[in-house]
Amino acid sequence: MSTVELSVEAGPRNSVQIQVHAGGKNIALPISPSQAAILGQALLAASVLCDPRCAPVPPGSKITNGRLPAASWRVGAIDHGGRPILDVRLVSGAELSILLTPSSAIECGEQLQMMGKLTLAPESGPKN
Repeated sequence: MSTVELSVEAGPRNSVQIQVHAGGKNIALPISPSQAAILGQALLAASVLCDPRCAPVPPGSKITNGRLPAASWRVGAIDHGGRPILDVRLVSGAELSILLTPSSAIECGEQLQMMGKLTLAPESGPKN
């Protein structure tokens, strides 16, 4: 079985090209940016769902999107004090680097803090 190599390149007029290298051949598959977004989400979900540490997914299952568990995260800024960055490493090893505006970083941090507190708080009310 020959090795298959995949890469992604910018195409003409804001398009995207997936390059497939297999069996001595090179095939360029042009896709739109919206198709790239859908495929990217599915590939990230697949990297987690099909990881050997996870329960097996039945062959033929369509993988589209999903909640992606983080193994680690860190925050930083571009150029020492510039735009805030949130780096997330998924359990599959995939890494995302998300560039935020200062105001969205503050709002995101506040919302995460609130959700963290809610999930840690004991449930209130009567228990059956």
